[in-house]
Amino acid sequence: MTEKFVQTISSVNYNKGIFSLYFVGQDQNKMANGIVAESDEELELKQAIHMPASGFMHMVSMIKNMLDDPRMEAEFDKLISSGFLPVSSDEQDSEVDPAENGCAVTDGVIADQNANT
Repeated sequence: MTEKFVQTISSVNYNKGIFSLYFVGQDQNKMANGIVAESDEELELKQAIHMPASGFMHMVSMIKNMLDDPRMEAEFDKLISSGFLPVSSDEQDSEVDPAENGCAVTDGVIADQNANT
């Protein structure tokens, strides 16, 4: 088994019962030379994972349970207060509707509409 560090997920696609997750990160050679990516366009594909819908839903359930844990909420509060996790002022104390936050599900693709802006 190999482990891989990624910075974020660029997209989640769904087609015929299979979810595909695409993980991206900075070019390690540039990072080693002190060059930091300044935009999402500078990130490169690091890993693609494909899983059946049942596995994807199990993963989502596990993540939801983790996010609902008060210990995790406290951890996020620490990250926010230290500046490691940015949050806009209108998101701090309210539920965020993905459709209002630039995310959409269209033609079997779950995508962040703000990713290329």
